[in-house]
Amino acid sequence: MFLERVVRVDNLLNQYKIFLQEKDLSAQTIRGYINDLRKFINWYQETEGELPCTNNIGPLDLVEFKRYLQNKNQKPATINRAIMALSSFFGWCIEQGHLNHNPAINIKLLPEVRTAPKSLSRTEQLSLMRSVQSSGKVRDIAIITLLLHTGLRVSELCSLTTDDIIIRERSGHLIVRSGKGNKRREVPLNSTARTALKEWLKVKKESGSLFTGKGSDSLSSRSVEYLIDKYSYQARLEKITPHVLRHTFCKSLVDAGESLDRVALLAGHDNLNTTARYTMATCKDLEKSVGKIPLII
Repeated sequence: MFLERVVRVDNLLNQYKIFLQEKDLSAQTIRGYINDLRKFINWYQETEGELPCTNNIGPLDLVEFKRYLQNKNQKPATINRAIMALSSFFGWCIEQGHLNHNPAINIKLLPEVRTAPKSLSRTEQLSLMRSVQSSGKVRDIAIITLLLHTGLRVSELCSLTTDDIIIRERSGHLIVRSGKGNKRREVPLNSTARTALKEWLKVKKESGSLFTGKGSDSLSSRSVEYLIDKYSYQARLEKITPHVLRHTFCKSLVDAGESLDRVALLAGHDNLNTTARYTMATCKDLEKSVGKIPLII
């Protein structure tokens, strides 16, 4: 007979976070899932007067939590992510022996109006690059240039070594190893990326990790996120994450007429449906469309 090991949900968050990190999810995704779980925990405590345990959460609780988020005017995508985060967490709890069923499994998601992932316009890209170039920090210029011109995941960028860089007179590429299945791919370097990397390698000189923080340690994903946040603030842009730069790379290729299979290969997508998102209109695209309507006064 299956026996549940009853545990308070908040006491499982650190273990669950480690599980997500081992799946090589982005830092942003992991933070989103953990924040959604904390949001649920706080709601449950305020509603029931006690912290939730794995044995006292049922589908009705999740329906009420979903209604609570709707009443708070949360976007459908935000609500759906919270439900998916809870479903993922409860699935993990089953594997750990804390549950024998997933209370989120039959909770319906809300319909969404799908748009392309957030990306930067050409003007915003130039503003960001002016901001980082004004700092004069060769390493930072190389990092942001590389993200914009290769679409690397931040984890892939941080794991690069000097041996992964192949630069010739008129060509070059990166050897990228993704934690997702330990896959290897080659990503070409255009002239802009090659120039930025050459300048950084002149300064760095020693071999090993391509980008380092304090001492000789590899730069962390969190450090790259902070770096981009700092320069986007200086450029007076909305908060930008490394993933927005990856989206910008993919969207730019699609807008330039490149085929989805080529974009998928460059970005390391396993599924063409992931790449196909970039053919959708962004919110800014829709704003431009509406702006074309003649003004009538």
